[in-house]
Amino acid sequence: YEADAVAEVMAKYIDLSVPYDAAAKIAYETSDKSMIYDDFKAKYEADAVAEVMAKYIDLSVPYDAAAKIAYETSDKSMIYDDFKAKYEADAVA
Repeated sequence: YEADAVAEVMAKYIDLSVPYDAAAKIAYETSDKSMIYDDFKAKYEADAVAEVMAKYIDLSVPYDAAAKIAYETSDKSMIYDDFKAKYEADAVA
């Protein structure tokens, strides 16, 4: 009896999973199909990666950014390289 209830629930189960290449398949179906699907998919994925990379913003911070900011706000009575050496020595002291 319990097995029948489980089977009934499973029969009503709808698979909502999305295939990995669904976006490429949809784009291919709406294309002019001037190339075979495998070639289209490879180009589609490469174009998608290029689009993402074009929007990439470099958020890295130079190692000596703090020293540069401190130097810019200083009286600049010494050259930057000497200031940086003293700034870093004071920071770890």
